[in-house]
Amino acid sequence: LDVAYPQTRWVDVLQNDFAARADWCVMPYDKANHAPTAKLDHPQDLNANAGSMVKLNGSAKDPDGDEVTYKWWQYFEADTYDGKVTVDNADKARASFKVPADAKPGSTIHMILEATDSGVPKLTRYQRVIVTVR
Repeated sequence: LDVAYPQTRWVDVLQNDFAARADWCVMPYDKANHAPTAKLDHPQDLNANAGSMVKLNGSAKDPDGDEVTYKWWQYFEADTYDGKVTVDNADKARASFKVPADAKPGSTIHMILEATDSGVPKLTRYQRVIVTVR
């Protein structure tokens, strides 16, 4: 893993956001792309036992009517849990993962819902879920 990845993972998203904002200055609203809104269908803070399944439910809407794709991923740089989790249905609005059996009480697993539209430039918005192990 590249040690700069925690910062560079956001570069494309930031550049697309800047390009869209430039478009807003010179294009009519209906010709420019606008970011989707992403939301969680449950609280941001969840509690779960080691070994249990955590259900992740989100949704997104795009103001331009563009198709929105989903991606759930572990923001392991922010976790206090040392390991990695596998997300089932990571490309769907509804996903899940199993809290590893070795997760200690009080540790946290941070999961990110990433919603990206199909407009030009593609725009992305995020929501974070913090799972605290009981």
